[in-house]
Amino acid sequence: MNDETRETKPVAPKAVHFAAVKAGTIKRTRQEQIKLEKDGLDVIYDLYRYAKTGFASIAEDDFERLKWYGVYRQRPKDSGFFMLRTKIPGGQLNGEQARAITGIAEDYGRGFMDVTTRQTFQMHWLRIEQFPDIFARLEKVGMTTSGACGDDTRNVVGCPVAGVDKNEFFDATPYLTAISAHMTNNRDFSNLPRKFKISVGGCAIECQQPDINCLSLFGVVRKDGTKGFGMKAGGGLSTSPHMAQTLDLFIPLDIDKAVSAVHAISEIFRDEGYREKRTRARFKFLVADWGAQKIAEEVRKRLKWKPDPAEEWIHPVDPETDHFGIHEQKQPGLHYVSVSCLGGRISSQDMSRVVELAQKHGSGHVRTTNKQNILILNVPKDNVKKLCDEMDRHGLVWNPSNFRKGCVSCTGIEFCNLAVAETKNRMMALSEQLETLAASYDGKIRIHFSGCPSSCGQHQIADIGFRGAQTRINGEKVDAFEMYVGGRTGRLRRFNEMVKSKIPSRDLHCYVKKVLDHYAACKKGGESLGDFFARTPKEEISALLDQGNGSEG
Repeated sequence: MNDETRETKPVAPKAVHFAAVKAGTIKRTRQEQIKLEKDGLDVIYDLYRYAKTGFASIAEDDFERLKWYGVYRQRPKDSGFFMLRTKIPGGQLNGEQARAITGIAEDYGRGFMDVTTRQTFQMHWLRIEQFPDIFARLEKVGMTTSGACGDDTRNVVGCPVAGVDKNEFFDATPYLTAISAHMTNNRDFSNLPRKFKISVGGCAIECQQPDINCLSLFGVVRKDGTKGFGMKAGGGLSTSPHMAQTLDLFIPLDIDKAVSAVHAISEIFRDEGYREKRTRARFKFLVADWGAQKIAEEVRKRLKWKPDPAEEWIHPVDPETDHFGIHEQKQPGLHYVSVSCLGGRISSQDMSRVVELAQKHGSGHVRTTNKQNILILNVPKDNVKKLCDEMDRHGLVWNPSNFRKGCVSCTGIEFCNLAVAETKNRMMALSEQLETLAASYDGKIRIHFSGCPSSCGQHQIADIGFRGAQTRINGEKVDAFEMYVGGRTGRLRRFNEMVKSKIPSRDLHCYVKKVLDHYAACKKGGESLGDFFARTPKEEISALLDQGNGSEG
């Protein structure tokens, strides 16, 4: 890191103030007061100062504001280390960007990084004095971390194969990119009541999960063949999960109109969202109280154009399918190839190999997925086998078991200050155990881990979800998990239900095996696991799991 790089300072966005925040007519939480005293985006100047004065000099309130640039204190809070989330709109990376992130992880992050469920990379073990160089490297390749955390717009997610998927309704990349650019570094929306999660996609299977995002534009085809976006609002997980509600709005394939619709609904959240209680500040609570009709009416009032009403459109065939595997692209003669990152974790060495192989056998472009995997794009047909052979030689997994393919995990107690249980390593072990213990199971299965009620591992929409807890064995406190079954999104959407509490972490594979054996014995014909859970009372599964302690011993 040279002195010139260290002194590089960004220009903060122009300040815009709005009456809803300044009025002072409500009792504010500590976080609201912090935001009033200084906009989160302004902490960038302090960050460069702290890079010189050190961790001990950081003001407590600025630890909160640093989140606006994706910077979180790593567990334990006084360790002096940080974790960093990037922003990667739609999970789309060119080779130069992928190499920059890999280099940061190699030089500063102890040689590994995690793919998150919002298609970003998260790095660990970073120190405050390293951030000027880290941010300079990202800026050089056109990347930012602004809004990666904090009460701001998080990374805008989309379909990881947008523009190459043969079955997509349309390529939503231009709309996603414009919306992300509009909301990033925008002081109109840098002081929202809480985090704001947006998804934008033209995917025919809605892999961008519009049901669980605060705001979603999802691809639709009307009866007359017109393509455009439907809009959903108010989705979210955590301790009070809500499925998003569909608004009576049709957004045409016009970038300016799509951006203006997102701007309008973001204003509603900013101006009307609940700021008195942190636990009620997510957009989902306002949408639940107001209802879809009132939200849509308020959006119309704020627009200078008149959206058509929504109408019947084509539904996804199977919203729980993903894009993993080797698939032909819409571009003749080209394929994309998946790389499995178990639990999202990948070493910088392996990521370097992925980038090298993407350049050698494809166009150099890679994509991250919300299932925490990586895709290599634009691989000519004649190169596919060569690519797979080379991945095999390097230990990169492109043809994983269904257990490995369907595993998702949050950061867990290893680094996160909120987590109460270890997740990633336990999930990795579970995948391996099931590959042996339940080898006869060959159906699709999604197993998600969250280390706390915040649901970063999205356990509530999984076939089998685990949420971190604690229990005691012979008086000793040990990691445990609550077990949930039956979650899904899309037309048959439902949150899963808890069937067993406080399962010792060491025994999880035995309980999953019990459930899969029960499914195998009781399923009707080719019934999927999801359909089986949908018709099977949770009491039946709970009773099954209560028979014995589930352990191998």
